[in-house]
Amino acid sequence: MTKLTTKASSSSPAPPQPMRARGAAAGARAVPAAVGPPPGGGLTEHRRHARLEVRMSAEIRTDRAVFTAATRDLSEGGAGLDTNRPLTEGEEIALGLFLVVDDLEEETPPLWVKARVAWVGETDDGRHTSGVRFAVITPEQRAWLHQILVQIKAASR
Repeated sequence: MTKLTTKASSSSPAPPQPMRARGAAAGARAVPAAVGPPPGGGLTEHRRHARLEVRMSAEIRTDRAVFTAATRDLSEGGAGLDTNRPLTEGEEIALGLFLVVDDLEEETPPLWVKARVAWVGETDDGRHTSGVRFAVITPEQRAWLHQILVQIKAASR
């Protein structure tokens, strides 16, 4: 597997890190922009950014809890998440994204962004899924995301 690295860093201060998700695979493949919530969600797609199917470790901070998750897909405008706890549509969260290669977290600082939950769903096995839109993202954070997405796309070819 190609090792992904980045020289860009998040300019947002990283909050204390009581827990981190572990073990998400770094493999990725391009996904059409029309991929969205689980089938039957009935939502119309209005994406400006193409998403890549990619598993990254994530940490979610809400007003109620702090817990780990994994991305299903990622773009410069938002992410699809798999969690074992439900999120609430419209809720604002702090989302930390951790670069993982070969099941090990990279030394690259995580990206922390504020996001708003756009939709929620649940799988047949009781796992929760959601789509989040990045609500507050600086040019430096967007550059970090762009660089990671370019590297992932190149590695998946």
